[in-house]
Amino acid sequence: MEEEQLMARVAELYGGELGLATIGKDVGLGHDILTPRKKVTVMIIGNHSAGKSSFINWYVGEDIQRTGVAIETQGFTFITSGTKRTLAPIKGDSTLLLYPHLMPLSKEYGKSLVENLTTHVSTSTQRHFNVVDFCDTPGLVDGDIAYPFDVNAAIVSMAAYADLIFVFLDPMGQALCSRTMKVVKALNENGQYADKMKYYLTKADTVTDSKEMMKLMVQITQNIKANIQNQHGLEIPSIWISKPNAPPPPEHLANLNQINMVCDVIEQSIHQKVQDNLSQVEKDCQRVRETIHRLLQQDEIQCTAKRSRQLVATCFTLTAWVVPLVTFVLLIGEYKASLPTAILEADIVMDFVENVHEAFRPLVLDSSAPLGLLSTLKLLASSVFLFIAFNAVAQFIKTRAKNFKTQPSDVVSRWKSYDRVLDDILDKRLELFREYVSAYTAAQ
Repeated sequence: MEEEQLMARVAELYGGELGLATIGKDVGLGHDILTPRKKVTVMIIGNHSAGKSSFINWYVGEDIQRTGVAIETQGFTFITSGTKRTLAPIKGDSTLLLYPHLMPLSKEYGKSLVENLTTHVSTSTQRHFNVVDFCDTPGLVDGDIAYPFDVNAAIVSMAAYADLIFVFLDPMGQALCSRTMKVVKALNENGQYADKMKYYLTKADTVTDSKEMMKLMVQITQNIKANIQNQHGLEIPSIWISKPNAPPPPEHLANLNQINMVCDVIEQSIHQKVQDNLSQVEKDCQRVRETIHRLLQQDEIQCTAKRSRQLVATCFTLTAWVVPLVTFVLLIGEYKASLPTAILEADIVMDFVENVHEAFRPLVLDSSAPLGLLSTLKLLASSVFLFIAFNAVAQFIKTRAKNFKTQPSDVVSRWKSYDRVLDDILDKRLELFREYVSAYTAAQ
């Protein structure tokens, strides 16, 4: 199975109505769950005229990037493969649409960075370009050169989205450009970047003799070692672009051009990208599942709190209506001698009135003496006051209960159904992983 096809099938797990990215947005993760990139991103840094653009043109097989001694690149340029070559570069916000994972950088560095983002699309099928995106960074120079944004910090931030970071060092610069070394040091201070950084001596065919080459490599190595933490296994292969019909390189450079090693490194990263994308599916599934469980738990807490307050409010409402009812029964019991004969002859009604009267009179009235006009008015006023007070408390509690935000039942049901969908995605991910492994291992 080709790696490109496999990465495309992994990306399919994120698309559609029941894809990981869609589910992630539905549960509030927004752009935190992004479709894994189908290509390996190779970011190239170095001082100006270090051969960054020339290498990209050589790998792609087209003169897609301008080259020269002058500073040609002051922004970030992406070179990607497509079905049709762009006649004009894709700039600014359009580049962000192609690379949505760069959105955080646009917020961090603002318009000055966005305006200096460019994308070139090529239809080349040379080497593994169909699954490789190159990121050509601004040429780094010392002095008072003004960049439109904080170029050092932007390169370090951009490195988070690169799978490989190539540091190009040319014989002229000899790793003496302090800005380049500051960027290298900043990248090495972040442990996750050090493993994907590779160092190359470019334009090595311009070195005049073997002694000069030896002195150059010693000087470059010393300067790099002073700015990196992990010095184990440090290699600085020499590379150059062989021009058509050019004479053979000097004898001291025979077999020193290791540019094919760069291609091997990219190919290895492509295989690693496949594995990383498969691992990312599992991580994203776990993250979405944990988010869903947390949301469901929060909703249950909110529902429980809301129900309890609604129950208390209902109790206060019922109590509010019990007060006038009891008052009415007490007044009937007190003034039953004045009631019509038809009511007095209703045994069931009078039995109820007498029972309630006997039960509540000691609690409500202070004495056993018959009610007078003043006591009757006090009883009615107290009844009205309690009725209003209990209803006010009930309304207050109902209002507070509305502050507890609960999810509609259809949303909760949908979230619960995602558990099965995530299991299906993990099953498909396992199937893809087995296909990938079986393509490189003998049947057991």
